[in-house]
Amino acid sequence: MPSDVIGLPRHLGQAVRKRRLQLGLSQASLAETAQVSRRLITSLEMGDADGIAFDKALRILEALGMTISIAWPSEPEEGRRSVAQTVHAPLAEDDRKPSYQDAYDDITRAALRQAAYAQEGR
Repeated sequence: MPSDVIGLPRHLGQAVRKRRLQLGLSQASLAETAQVSRRLITSLEMGDADGIAFDKALRILEALGMTISIAWPSEPEEGRRSVAQTVHAPLAEDDRKPSYQDAYDDITRAALRQAAYAQEGR
């Protein structure tokens, strides 16, 4: 399954634009399907993803058949140097489709782990 590493907000926009064009969708049709404004799609694709509500980002990705995976290294030291989020192409039909709750749980676990590392003074 193809994937892109998202390290900066503009990378998310690039991945969204690439997938939208692959599917032959206009910004307006994507916005309608994802129930967001066309302006939000335009801003996101131009690299202005700062401050985008997570639920809106998930709706956009879902409308494109994309998912988010959050990966962290096994060693905490590596995590401070590089935290990567991976956006994946659509899942195979027989794969379980992750839910918003799955994504929220993964993000919560990552945030709690990061907070624990910070408290330990690492």
